[in-house]
Amino acid sequence: MKLIKKYCLLWLFAAFILFFAVADLFVPDREFSEMENRYLEQRPKFSLSKLLNNEYTPKYEKFVNDQFVGRDGWITLKSVCESALGKIENNGIVYGKDHYLFESYPSTNDDRIQKNIGFVNEFLSTLSPDTKATVALIPNSYAILQDLVPVGLQNVDQRSYIPEILSQIQGADTLDLTPVMDAAAASARERSAQREANQEETLAYYRTDHHWTTYGAYEGYRAFVESRGLKAVTLEELEDKLLYVPGFYGSYYNKCKLFSAVPDTIWVYDIPFSSMTINGEKKDSLHDPDKWNTHDKHAAFLWGNNGLTIIQSQNNLNHQEGKTSRVLVVKDSYGNSFSPFLTYSYDEVWVVDLRDVAKMSDIMSQAQFDDLLILYNFMNFASDTNIPKLNY
Repeated sequence: MKLIKKYCLLWLFAAFILFFAVADLFVPDREFSEMENRYLEQRPKFSLSKLLNNEYTPKYEKFVNDQFVGRDGWITLKSVCESALGKIENNGIVYGKDHYLFESYPSTNDDRIQKNIGFVNEFLSTLSPDTKATVALIPNSYAILQDLVPVGLQNVDQRSYIPEILSQIQGADTLDLTPVMDAAAASARERSAQREANQEETLAYYRTDHHWTTYGAYEGYRAFVESRGLKAVTLEELEDKLLYVPGFYGSYYNKCKLFSAVPDTIWVYDIPFSSMTINGEKKDSLHDPDKWNTHDKHAAFLWGNNGLTIIQSQNNLNHQEGKTSRVLVVKDSYGNSFSPFLTYSYDEVWVVDLRDVAKMSDIMSQAQFDDLLILYNFMNFASDTNIPKLNY
């Protein structure tokens, strides 16, 4: 008894380790974590050679960490404790006002930016004179919602970088969407102040995710087609097609697991179409309906990031009899909620994601395009290593 009393903390710690070691044997392994939106490490196959070469132990440590009993609860407890201690950042995500989460982005890759500008210019020089090209950059949320960002956060100044990048583009029109998103954010706040029905869904950026909202994407669409002298559909015309998907915890939440995060509501339109193919496979819906019921709800838009998506519709407000107008959008994931709106301004919408494209030249040889849009958010343009594929 004296030994037990003298070393009670040691015994408690040993009991804690023993309990969870035994519990781990009876709790089945999980393949996927909804909370973290990622696949978990599975038990590695043992071999003596892997053990001696130090290949087995690191994988086993990752496996134990991922499959630890009650992992989701421990993550939540960690978040609660850190918040109680006044910590406002976790895993590169900072906690802003009004329940907004932002990315810490203190520096950028200038060398990659210059290379990507060169790749874009090289691609633009090969276009047919009949194709009108536009390069558009989207600012990320912290650059627009500056008054909600924690004081003292030294992030890259996108308001200076974006015009500098666009000034180096040759052979295309350019579109800085910073003023557009400023106006969208201001409009969203005005609606919120007036407490209109569903005002939450008109936010320009999600609180818990890195994407612009569908409302932000709509304002980007309207700015682009009006810059091409085309008519854009109005939100009032789309009102009867509006659907809501609540309970969305996005990529920023997945990184920081802030226990007090407020979920977003995704705003999505049931836009009609005549035909839709993804990499040659026909789809019977514009978005993936199964994804709306999962943690990664944003992946439902346009069925995710696919090589070539072609949408044909009867929506075009600018249709000319006897002519099929086409637009080609080369985009990152911001383009998934953006592209469906284009069906109201073109007969065919071709959408390319370079992450899943083998040869861009094959796509360019399939059709003649009236307009071509290269659409990226700033942080992705500054880091993407797939942009060279434009010239394959």
